[in-house]
Amino acid sequence: AIAAVDACRFYAGLIVGALRGEDKETLLSDRYAPIPGYWEEHPLCPEVDGIATGSYQAKGEPEISASGYVVHTLEAALWAFYHTEDFREGCLRVVNLGQDADTTGAVYGQLAGAFYGEEGIPEGWRRILVRADLIADLADGLYRLAAGRPFVR
Repeated sequence: AIAAVDACRFYAGLIVGALRGEDKETLLSDRYAPIPGYWEEHPLCPEVDGIATGSYQAKGEPEISASGYVVHTLEAALWAFYHTEDFREGCLRVVNLGQDADTTGAVYGQLAGAFYGEEGIPEGWRRILVRADLIADLADGLYRLAAGRPFVR
């Protein structure tokens, strides 16, 4: 389970960076961390470290697995994020890998949503989102909590 924890640690750092407005090149640089030197002090397991150093960048689609295994899922999501220019293109590319498409799509969508913002998600997709009000309330609450502000409905 070390790979699962390390994949989450690394991925959480990418989301923090995206929310802080880092550009894609910076986010996908070798061992990106929102806290400089973090991975040197708290190393990642070899499987996740390979992804953190950009192993997915030189791979073609046939080399990417979307099996649902945490390391494969992280690699597939980052591969799609790296090789595309907008939310829609990346989302379609990652889910069309097949296999565990809902998982890889969800992982891709978290990072891409943080990076491209709500406006980057196709309007037609946002319009038909089930329970959109609840999702918006939760997102606003998490943002306020992270910013040290009380959650008010």
